[in-house]
Amino acid sequence: KIQDGTITVNKLAYRNYEVVEKLEAGVSLTGTEIKSIRQKGSMNIRDGYVKTDKLGRCTLHNVHIAKYAQCGEYFQHEEMRIRTLLIHKSEARKLSQKTDMTGMTIVPLKAYFSGNNKVKFEIALVKGKNTRDKRATIRQREGDKETRRIIKNFRIN
Repeated sequence: KIQDGTITVNKLAYRNYEVVEKLEAGVSLTGTEIKSIRQKGSMNIRDGYVKTDKLGRCTLHNVHIAKYAQCGEYFQHEEMRIRTLLIHKSEARKLSQKTDMTGMTIVPLKAYFSGNNKVKFEIALVKGKNTRDKRATIRQREGDKETRRIIKNFRIN
């Protein structure tokens, strides 16, 4: 069960991409998808990505939501179906222009329940990292961890 509202976080996106701009988006889900998320919290957004079109629509691809256990096969949802994101047309057009021109992509970073119990996605406009950039972030993270350890263990008697 979910405690603090966060359903899942896409840690792989933070490792493989450099986040340029973040955006909150609602998502259109069916009843069994919501029930499955509330019951198990089982959603996989690791391979997910967002496609935009010129008409101002955004769709979420490759996001897996497990089937609802207490429901017959007739009412079940497709686990990997394409889901519509709910954002303003102007925002979708801006994202579409940025992804077309600069070679960027849009990925989901986090799925969570909002204050009024609606499922929201934090999507981001991202740019791919090379291995050199990945090594630099790992080196920086290790340095921060080392300084925190030194500060924690430093005591004045």
